[in-house]
Amino acid sequence: MQVPCLTILVTTFNEEGNIEACLRRILAVFPNDCEVLVVDGGFDRTGEIVKTLEQQLPSVRYIRNDNDRGKGHAVQTGIAQARGRLIAQIDADLQFLPEELPRLLAPVEAGIADVVLGSRFLPASVRLPGSTPALRTFGNYVTSAFASLLVWHRMSDVLAGMKAWTNEASQKIPLRCLHCSYDAEIAVKAVMQGLRVVDVPITTDARKAGNSQIHVARDGMVILRDILLFRLGIR
Repeated sequence: MQVPCLTILVTTFNEEGNIEACLRRILAVFPNDCEVLVVDGGFDRTGEIVKTLEQQLPSVRYIRNDNDRGKGHAVQTGIAQARGRLIAQIDADLQFLPEELPRLLAPVEAGIADVVLGSRFLPASVRLPGSTPALRTFGNYVTSAFASLLVWHRMSDVLAGMKAWTNEASQKIPLRCLHCSYDAEIAVKAVMQGLRVVDVPITTDARKAGNSQIHVARDGMVILRDILLFRLGIR
């Protein structure tokens, strides 16, 4: 079996309203030399839809995450099965645009970055109406500033669900977080490992279907605590 150059991770939890459009848009951008791993821990029709698409789209592979313990756990499950030299992650809710994945991969392919974070908060970023409520925007600013200060490296959006990195880099980042703090974990630990981490502006759209699993106040406090633990090497 030919080893793909690129693995795209799509972690899902009850995304039956978005998953088919997400996968078709990804494969419209990367029709060749790409595998798309859908790691599913939900209980709606997402798995049924993806299994049907597997018959039509050979690049798609469904991974049932029966013991799902959160987004971080799902990403770790996907990384363990990724075969590509490059890895990208995108949320299934289509708030981030699959068409912009090449923009994230470009610095890695050019050899000037090991990890690329899609940022909603750079001057060139575009936030479409309804995509980033004010409370979430404030929470992201606080979280990114806190993480940047702790590792002394400016990162404008450590919580964005769109990233790219080399498979080699993933082997150097000791991911342990099982839940929503994962997004910050990969960024903070990459800097701590001396990897080159850069931000790239992206577009954010409003969710088209389903509901977010994130509770801003509750999860925000957990993420801030975990960032400190990552920096101290405790987690």
